[in-house]
Amino acid sequence: MTVYKYFIKIALRNKGIILGYTIMLLVFALIYGGTGSEKIVNFEETRLNIGVINHSNGELSNTLVEYLGKNNNIVGTKEDEDFIKNQIFLQAANAVIIIPEDFEEKVINKEQSIEIFRDDRKVETYQTQNQINKFISFANATYGKGDFDLSNVINALDNSVDVNFVKTSNGANQDINRWFKFYYNFVSYVILAIYIAVIGFVMNDFTHMEIENRRKVSSKKFLNYNQEIYLGQMSIAIFITSILILGSVIIRGSQLSEVHFSKYVLNTLVFSFSALCLVFLINNITNNKFFITGMSTILSLGTSFISGVMVPQEFLGERVLKIAKFFPTYYFVAINNKDIVSLLDVRYEIFMQLLFGLGFLLIGLYFSKVKQKS
Repeated sequence: MTVYKYFIKIALRNKGIILGYTIMLLVFALIYGGTGSEKIVNFEETRLNIGVINHSNGELSNTLVEYLGKNNNIVGTKEDEDFIKNQIFLQAANAVIIIPEDFEEKVINKEQSIEIFRDDRKVETYQTQNQINKFISFANATYGKGDFDLSNVINALDNSVDVNFVKTSNGANQDINRWFKFYYNFVSYVILAIYIAVIGFVMNDFTHMEIENRRKVSSKKFLNYNQEIYLGQMSIAIFITSILILGSVIIRGSQLSEVHFSKYVLNTLVFSFSALCLVFLINNITNNKFFITGMSTILSLGTSFISGVMVPQEFLGERVLKIAKFFPTYYFVAINNKDIVSLLDVRYEIFMQLLFGLGFLLIGLYFSKVKQKS
């Protein structure tokens, strides 16, 4: 097992790469886990300072002002555009509304009836428009025989419903699920970067001309030599993958029962096989260290950006996703993002990753034979 022993020894010389990417993953995971863990699960309207200029002074307009006053603070203002803008700029008022004389007629005809000035620096000021639209919609619904049933409008607006949040079908906390999806999506980037860089550099040393000449004159059979090489690659791959999986256990070990953890483990192992086969293909194409370093960066970052690691898949364009489907990272991310009942729910994505791995392996074997003949 001399070849195997030296393979591991050379691989561990690149421990800086392994530690660098691993620490980066764990730091990002800790930062992500420390933000947004407690979400606001209810919505409360903010009381705003609203200025009202009522030219109508009719029953409908007065009822609207009364309704706005229940949820907001009515403040004094003037019908002067410069004064209104200064009032909003100085935050003396969050919004100012001007009700025209023909307010009722415009409401009946479903025309734009109210002029609104609001502070666009605050998102909550848009609720003024929502409150007015809601009042007018309810008023129109009660209009009949030339009059509005304003008592029913107020009753309807005052009614509220109790909303109870329920657990998802798998009973898992959404924040925990979100963290595991983020962590294992990012694992694909780390696996590709480390595998290509570390194993690629080791194979570069083993395919050096002097090493090849020594192997040819030694009593070591070519088959045994390759077996120890592949065993070394498998050992390094298992070691790296185990560290990455162990990282999630250390950080969120107490919450493993709240997620489908076996899904993430199986998905990571299958993706590791596919990535290892890709490394085998790259090693049989070139022994250039600069090319290997470039491929490590391009493939890890490139596939991460187009497959949903850096940017969620739902925000990516259709053409980008079509290109991403030609890489196993796409299917790896799809499994992580999927809520499942059993592992059979992701059998297609698992099969596709295995298929990519076998494809990389067969192409790598072809290039290997071409090299041997040359």
